[in-house]
Amino acid sequence: MSDSLTLTKFAGLLRSGVDLDKAIEYIGGIPEDTSGLRYLLEVAKDAGASVANEIDVVADLFTFKERSLQRITVAHASPKASARLVLWLPLLTLAMAELAGMNILETLATTPLMLLSLGLGLMLLLLARALSNRLIRRAKPKDTNIGFYLMGVALESSGGASLNQAQNRALDIYATVFGKDPSKAELTAMAQVALLVEQTGARVGDLLRRQAEQLQRESLTATEIQIEKLSVRLMLPLGLAVLPAFLFLTVIPLMFSMLGPK
Repeated sequence: MSDSLTLTKFAGLLRSGVDLDKAIEYIGGIPEDTSGLRYLLEVAKDAGASVANEIDVVADLFTFKERSLQRITVAHASPKASARLVLWLPLLTLAMAELAGMNILETLATTPLMLLSLGLGLMLLLLARALSNRLIRRAKPKDTNIGFYLMGVALESSGGASLNQAQNRALDIYATVFGKDPSKAELTAMAQVALLVEQTGARVGDLLRRQAEQLQRESLTATEIQIEKLSVRLMLPLGLAVLPAFLFLTVIPLMFSMLGPK
């Protein structure tokens, strides 16, 4: 079950009058392997009041996050598959030439220059693979928890805590679950919301939810941009290593095979 569905079920149980501890038990308890969900459930438990409406909003945030990550993962698969295809292309071409009867292996055994060509080609291919894998890893979709601290404060506030108390409680639980403080961007956003609430008396829950959604959206959009740039960056190992490797692994061996000892 996805985190968003778990939270939706949790909110439904609370709304139907189920005790908070019982509701947590019905959804399988507080997970240890999913930090974001664990944090929000720990905060909801600490709030000690019915937070069904707030949990529904958090579930919507999870749904947006999960859909975005799925879209990013699909987009990431395309350049990754293209890189693999390009890297294997020289070797596939060589194998097809051997199957077509061009005696590549026989020429290899009798021509030292062909061995040198294949060696250089394989080195370039390994270099291209290392560069491509590095670029792909840097653009890999990341499951970010930015915005969760703000939602934790919103949950604590809905449970009756003052804004200052809500921040402190949510921060303590955040440090326990994630082993670190919220990001600087999130803490800055929290300070801005607190100042706005103090000046205008606006509803803190609504402001925090919108700010959390905005932070998540910005983070996921940045990942999408990285993947769009990946397709262009993969041209670097293609031009510097794969094309020369293709020359050494296929063109030169095929020439040796067709021309023979001459």
